Amino acid sequence: MDTVNAVVFAPPWEGGGVKSLYTACEGLDQLGRCRIVPFHEPRLATWFTHQCELYDHSYEPEIVLYPEIYQPHLSGSRHICFVLGKYALPSPHADLIVCRSPDLVSWIADENRTTPIASILPSVNRAIFEYDGRPKNDVICYMTRPHKHPEIAQLLKARYGDKVVEIIDRPEAEVAEILKSSRVFVCRGNDKEGSPRPPKEALVAGCVVVGLREDLKSAYHTDFGIQCASLDELIEKAGEALHLPVPTEAERAVVRDTVEERHDWAALVAKLSISAESGAVTR
Repeated sequence: MDTVNAVVFAPPWEGGGVKSLYTACEGLDQLGRCRIVPFHEPRLATWFTHQCELYDHSYEPEIVLYPEIYQPHLSGSRHICFVLGKYALPSPHADLIVCRSPDLVSWIADENRTTPIASILPSVNRAIFEYDGRPKNDVICYMTRPHKHPEIAQLLKARYGDKVVEIIDRPEAEVAEILKSSRVFVCRGNDKEGSPRPPKEALVAGCVVVGLREDLKSAYHTDFGIQCASLDELIEKAGEALHLPVPTEAERAVVRDTVEERHDWAALVAKLSISAESGAVTR
């Protein structure tokens, strides 16, 4: 197979979905060339480590990959819609839909679409988040986001005071340091998320993860930690978790490394390109 030229449309703002798009770009770059086309702001993301470069228009992309929130249509290219959450349905011009979790696959399949659907499992950059054996502080972390129940942080603070640390607007490396030094991470999501990244990062960093059953489940690849039936139980268990040991290496190993995800992207697009050359895949 000849080399593949591709572009990935990705915004620079802070969010796990942005990391996922950049990981896809790094994977596709193994096949030839893949660059980032930013939208909303004309710059690369700088809040986490990556090897991606800006698209300089020096080649015509054969593959175009984009999230469901921004769906360009480029003539002459094959289109992959990377569905990161339930924020929008893929447009019909997509040649392939890639989903982040079984929950998203089911959601897309229920729409009775004829476009092929693939799944790529989420990952974490273990080189940055891997727990290093340091002593843990009696700290409960919560990643405060406007769309992820920010009131939970206030409930935790009312109960546990200065033991609660809110993680917000910090670069990836700083978040990793906070998590590796903290004992507990409380997880809350929203009903549009496809496969939230923070609880996976926290587990790899050696935190005891506490969340509601609706947030910690196999459909999101987050079926670990202390799964609570109610908000009251979540607040109670967050305090109890301060006395629990660090998750074992085997428990932390359920979250895979970003290197594996890059390889999956390269394999998927290589297969797609070979199928297109043979005429085996039609929309």
